Amino acid sequence: MVSGIRKDYTFEIIFRDGFEIPPGAVFMCGFHGLGQVGFLSIAHLARALDAERVGLIRSDMLPMFVSMENGHLALPFEMYFYAPGNLVFLLPRFQPHQSEQWNFIDCLANWIVDSQFDESILLGGLDASFKEDDENLRCVPTTAYFPRLERWSVPLLEEGLFVAGPLALLLAQLEMRGVPGLGLLSYATRARPDPRSAAVMLEKINSVLGIDANVDQLIEESKEIERREKIRQSIESEDRSPDMYV
Repeated sequence: MVSGIRKDYTFEIIFRDGFEIPPGAVFMCGFHGLGQVGFLSIAHLARALDAERVGLIRSDMLPMFVSMENGHLALPFEMYFYAPGNLVFLLPRFQPHQSEQWNFIDCLANWIVDSQFDESILLGGLDASFKEDDENLRCVPTTAYFPRLERWSVPLLEEGLFVAGPLALLLAQLEMRGVPGLGLLSYATRARPDPRSAAVMLEKINSVLGIDANVDQLIEESKEIERREKIRQSIESEDRSPDMYV
């Protein structure tokens, strides 16, 4: 169990007995930003790779919703592990509550540092109306990530555009701690979940990380993903204003 307390705020990552972060592991997560690209990408990676659920996050303002998925109780914030790729996924089925996002991300960043991940890859979406060339992706690296950037062959986010929400907070926290982190962003439709944009994201991740998450399956399941997202949005409380990227 990993825990942290910030100003009377409690944050715990609880792993199953016997699980430890292996050396050289890569941390990946994506939040509910524009087009839901980050969340859709992580959810599909965990499912397509048959990653093992190894832990969960407990915080003071845990969303009061659960569901069933693949025969087990699905909780708001879960950790998955894909051993062949040495990948650890944070799957946030809900956005952290608005009032706890700063503390949530601060504690998460401390855990990333303490766990000595080789790198962190954070996934999100960009408003497709800003697309001006044939490139489908942009990236936002921390200073410590620049020596590794060439392998991605992805242009930097243009100056004058901004990343917002939990992904931005986490990138900032990693920058301040001097650890390698990469924000990977794909162009997406603003008005609805965009699984096709997530598929573009995963094709790049498959290529660079040497994994095989079937993106055709993501396209085929797009209607079901959109149905689930509509259910999630219908039970979000009114004070959970969506965070958009760019």
